[in-house]
Amino acid sequence: MENVKLMNMCKIMNPETKEVLVQERVKSWQGIAFPGGKVELGESIVPSIKREVYEETGLKLKTVRICGVKDWYDKQSKERQLIILFTSDNYEGDVISETSEGKVYWINEEELKNKKLADDFDKLLEVFNKKEINEMVYEDNENSDENLRWDLKLY
Repeated sequence: MENVKLMNMCKIMNPETKEVLVQERVKSWQGIAFPGGKVELGESIVPSIKREVYEETGLKLKTVRICGVKDWYDKQSKERQLIILFTSDNYEGDVISETSEGKVYWINEEELKNKKLADDFDKLLEVFNKKEINEMVYEDNENSDENLRWDLKLY
């Protein structure tokens, strides 16, 4: 049996301004990304993203839609890391401008290319934005140079 660590992330869009809500992450996985976090032991998936978004942004998501996954297998911990990706444009509340996770703000998605994004977030945006892409995965390429061992694939 495989051990799995479940996480989540949500692209929140303002339907009026067409902006997205981002976090300037200062803890792990530093840089700009969408809000999200860990699924707690025994917690259901949809309530987990609603909780994480509320804790990190102050917004209460009314509805969400799963749009893809990011995953990889960590040989050291012998654990699959699985991030379930969501989108939402249905929320209420006021945005908290900063938490211990970092600054939170609305931005035009086109402006993201000029910002310091979290590692591989530019590729993850393809999963969020392209209906034909459902998964971003790091596959172990044992035949490759040690420094280039992981192949990033989009399916």
